[in-house]
This record gives sequence, C-alpha cells and structure tokens, in this order.
Amino acid sequence: MGMFDNVKCEAPLPDGFVGELQTKDFNCEMVTHVITKDGRLMLSQIDRVEEVPKAERPYPNDDGLLGLCGSVRTFTSLHDANFHGVLNFYGRKGDRKDGTWEWHEYNAKFTDGQLVSIERDTNRID
Repeated sequence: MGMFDNVKCEAPLPDGFVGELQTKDFNCEMVTHVITKDGRLMLSQIDRVEEVPKAERPYPNDDGLLGLCGSVRTFTSLHDANFHGVLNFYGRKGDRKDGTWEWHEYNAKFTDGQLVSIERDTNRID
C-alpha cells in the first residue's frame, strides 16, 4: 500500500463522487492537500514535528510498539502551490464482498495555478 497524501476536493467531481481521496504525486507525508472550490491547489506543508509526552499517547503504559503509537504530532499549514500540470488522485467506495466496490480515479489539469478540468480516468483495470 505505501505512503500517500490525502486530497480534499471542494470542486465538484465529474461523477459526483464524495469520499476519501489520495494521491502519490507529492511527498507522501500523510498530509491533506485541497483543491479549492475556486480551483486552486493548496499544498500542506509540515511546519514542525513535536514529540507527544508518553502520558498523552493512546497506550502510555506499553513499552513496546503500541507505546510508540501517537508519539509524534505534526503541525501543518496550507500554501497555494501555483501548480502547473496534472494531478492524479483516486478513491474507492463500497465493498468487494457484496459487489458494491467501485474505483474512482481522476486527473485534474491546472494551468498557471488555476484548475482547468477534472476528468475521470476509466483506464484502470482491477
């Protein structure tokens, strides 16, 4: 599966999909980037990382791997990327077991920082 970044798309998607979206087109730092309703791509930037005191972690009394859960806290901010190019992002909904699983993949084209189009990519074979 690997690391990825999340995408929040405020602009309407061509098929009306609403759900969680991801991309591997940037640094894959598990941050959320935003395509605004005004058509700008806002990139999350990690400003700082802090260690969380052991008492505030989900498993403060575990000295093993569970004790590491929640051990860091990141602080991010959004910046206009003035992105020029194509952003590929994707998501899914449903369940394979009951046959409702569906893949949604998109290519968003930006010219000089402004969203020009979002098209659904239907070439993926699952």
